[in-house]
Amino acid sequence: MKLILFLIFCVNLTQEKSSYSFDGSLFDSKELEYDEIDEKATGSVFSRYMADSKAQLILDLDLFHHFFNYAEAYKNGAEDGNLEIMKYAVEMVEKLKAFDVSAPCVGDMLHLAWTGVEYATHVEEHKNCSDCKCTPLFQQKKNERHWIFNVFDAMGKVPAGISSGNNLWVGSWSTCRKIEVVKNRQGQKWKGQYCLANVHAYERDNPLKNIGSVDAVDKHCFEPVSPTNITDDGQCFNLFPLLKFGVCMPNTCTDHDVKRMLTFAIRAAEAMTGMNKVCDVSVECRVESNSDAMSQNPLAMFALYLLIATTVIAIFGTLYDLFIIQNNPPESHPAINHGFIKFILAYSLYSNGLEILQSKKRDGEINTLHGVRFLSMCWIILGHTYYYIGASLTTDNLIPTLINFPQQFYTQIIVQAPLAVDSFFFLSGMLAAFFFFKKTMKADKPPSMSPMNPISWLLYYVKRYTRITPTYAVVMLFDVTLFTYVSNGPFWRPIEKQGCRHAWWTNFIYLNNFLLQDVECCMGWTWYLANDMQFHVVLMPILIITFLKWGMKPGMIVSSVIMIISSIIKLVIIEYKDFPPAPLLTAKLQIVKQLDEYWNHVYVRPYVRCTPFIIGVIVAYLLNAWTTKDQKDLRIKLERKHVIIGWTCSTILGLYSVFGLYWFAKTGDISEWWKILYILFGRPAYALALGWVVFACTTGNGGPVDTILSWRLFVPLSKITFCAYLLHPIMLQIYNLSRPQPFHFTTFGQMLRHTVEAVVASYLMAFFFALAFEKPFTKIDEMLLPSTKKVEVKSKKVDQELELLNQSRN
Repeated sequence: MKLILFLIFCVNLTQEKSSYSFDGSLFDSKELEYDEIDEKATGSVFSRYMADSKAQLILDLDLFHHFFNYAEAYKNGAEDGNLEIMKYAVEMVEKLKAFDVSAPCVGDMLHLAWTGVEYATHVEEHKNCSDCKCTPLFQQKKNERHWIFNVFDAMGKVPAGISSGNNLWVGSWSTCRKIEVVKNRQGQKWKGQYCLANVHAYERDNPLKNIGSVDAVDKHCFEPVSPTNITDDGQCFNLFPLLKFGVCMPNTCTDHDVKRMLTFAIRAAEAMTGMNKVCDVSVECRVESNSDAMSQNPLAMFALYLLIATTVIAIFGTLYDLFIIQNNPPESHPAINHGFIKFILAYSLYSNGLEILQSKKRDGEINTLHGVRFLSMCWIILGHTYYYIGASLTTDNLIPTLINFPQQFYTQIIVQAPLAVDSFFFLSGMLAAFFFFKKTMKADKPPSMSPMNPISWLLYYVKRYTRITPTYAVVMLFDVTLFTYVSNGPFWRPIEKQGCRHAWWTNFIYLNNFLLQDVECCMGWTWYLANDMQFHVVLMPILIITFLKWGMKPGMIVSSVIMIISSIIKLVIIEYKDFPPAPLLTAKLQIVKQLDEYWNHVYVRPYVRCTPFIIGVIVAYLLNAWTTKDQKDLRIKLERKHVIIGWTCSTILGLYSVFGLYWFAKTGDISEWWKILYILFGRPAYALALGWVVFACTTGNGGPVDTILSWRLFVPLSKITFCAYLLHPIMLQIYNLSRPQPFHFTTFGQMLRHTVEAVVASYLMAFFFALAFEKPFTKIDEMLLPSTKKVEVKSKKVDQELELLNQSRN
């Protein structure tokens, strides 16, 4: 109804203002291409009314106020029985055919308009109705047609907080979806369908370009027009829309139909106001049809059957484990070695749960890593909580939040959360190298464990691939299928917009940080897995062979050379592309546009991110080289002064890496030498600080830090962190996209609460995923590809049996 009324208003006013009139008929095909000549706007649609550049928060939406003011007037006209307005609405709907609007959509829009005419007719005929005879009939007729006001009420309206950048005029998704009325004697129904329109402005009206600028807000008024300062290249500003507008339409209208009607209304409004600000309109209607049902999606049904089958096997395996295995001695059930029995026992929730919840510390293990792993994941979830709320574009005060966010000192902990990813690179390199060194630095190492044996490396790669890929694949499968159907609402959309249709294979060959980045980013947060796999394939053999074959000094030299080359490459790319020293928000929000390119050229590239991995390998070597050969005791006695120096330097390096760019974040300005210094040493400083923490705690020099990081509660949480890493972005996006109304940033306490909720929800989901998928896949992998340790044990057992056999023969 509101759209119809706005079209009427546009037509009336366009005919009245000859200076903005179109050539020829208002509805001819020429205008449908929108090539009319509009007057050039004199100022930015976003900022021309703002006198203070630091207060430039507004998305000036006066262009759309006509829509709502006059639509409200026509609504009142319907309630007052103004038949002329409602009849004109019918005429306008009939002309929608000329806009390439489908016939079913036009038919339902016509039914809506005629219902409005009938409602106004009843109001007009019964204005003087006051006795008991006519009132009931009048009320009955009104009630039968009152649903048209529900359509109007479900539409988006001008909200509060426009001056704070509130561009979410979403209306009521639930109200629109409840509309369902019989429209003819055949029993066919007029059903409400919620559509969300995204209105995009031109790049020349970028609302971020002057925020944080020291130039006068009216600087452009005094600059002569020249080819060098003309920025109107016709491109759209696509970081976020000028307006998100909810409309309630009949379910017979397609996205194309709604887009055509909205685009014409906007072009007419621009012609009346002399502005040309909207470059594109996109519409997504939330229609329910049989083709959209999960039952019509073969991949989704496969995922559902897989989930059901897994549940059945898990129940059967758990019951068999509890009633057969646990209640009888091992020798009483020889079938336990049967392949099928091993398979179903791999899904035993009881055994898998005990393994996950086991928190016993073991000698010779680096127990500190459990705390580092869990706390680093909490840090990542904290950063992602902010990121996914902002990226979902479901926030009604996004711009003022982005402006104020970098001003606070403590927010550096949040914006520098990407440093926590370096914790996992460090842990990955250290753990793999530690156990490799532990096996190969023994005097009685088996020949198969020689670093020069290509077979050992091949087995290492296969084992690493089969260890993580099955769980990764299941999460991706559920992400693009079952998780698509878990919710709905005005902002709801699939987690993966393109369903990973194009780039899924790049994830499984672990090259998704290089291939098809400009086509599709499938599970974008898994760039880490690609980098990690590339480190193990390329860097691990180089470093391991160098350390084992030539010793500490050559190993340190090679490691240092690789890290220096990595830092130089990063410096060259950032200086050449004029990128910021780190991917963080600043007072000058123009940096937001740079972060996308920073992601592709710097953030996900292994030759830039390899330093923490290398430092992890170095720490692993030192722990093995400076302790006993059997590694039963990893303690090293250090002098007190060395411990103090180590912890002091570690603290300084850690604080520098996290807070070293605070002034840059606050002002948006940074000196060239400080920028270069942070590019070269910012991330390495964090990895070195973490390396000392792990080394000191493992060797008995950690004090209370070791006590905290080795807390037994962290052990089970650490075991399910891989699943939490894969699942937490999905959980956050489901939460953000399921909201019926926009989110509003308030305090840090609010976000801290959301972070705690996200951590709890992610780890709960991770626990069940680990029980049902990760643990079973690991056990099945061990059945098919036994680990080296098990092969060694089996080999020793065979040797002992042969020796006993020879003795008996003698």
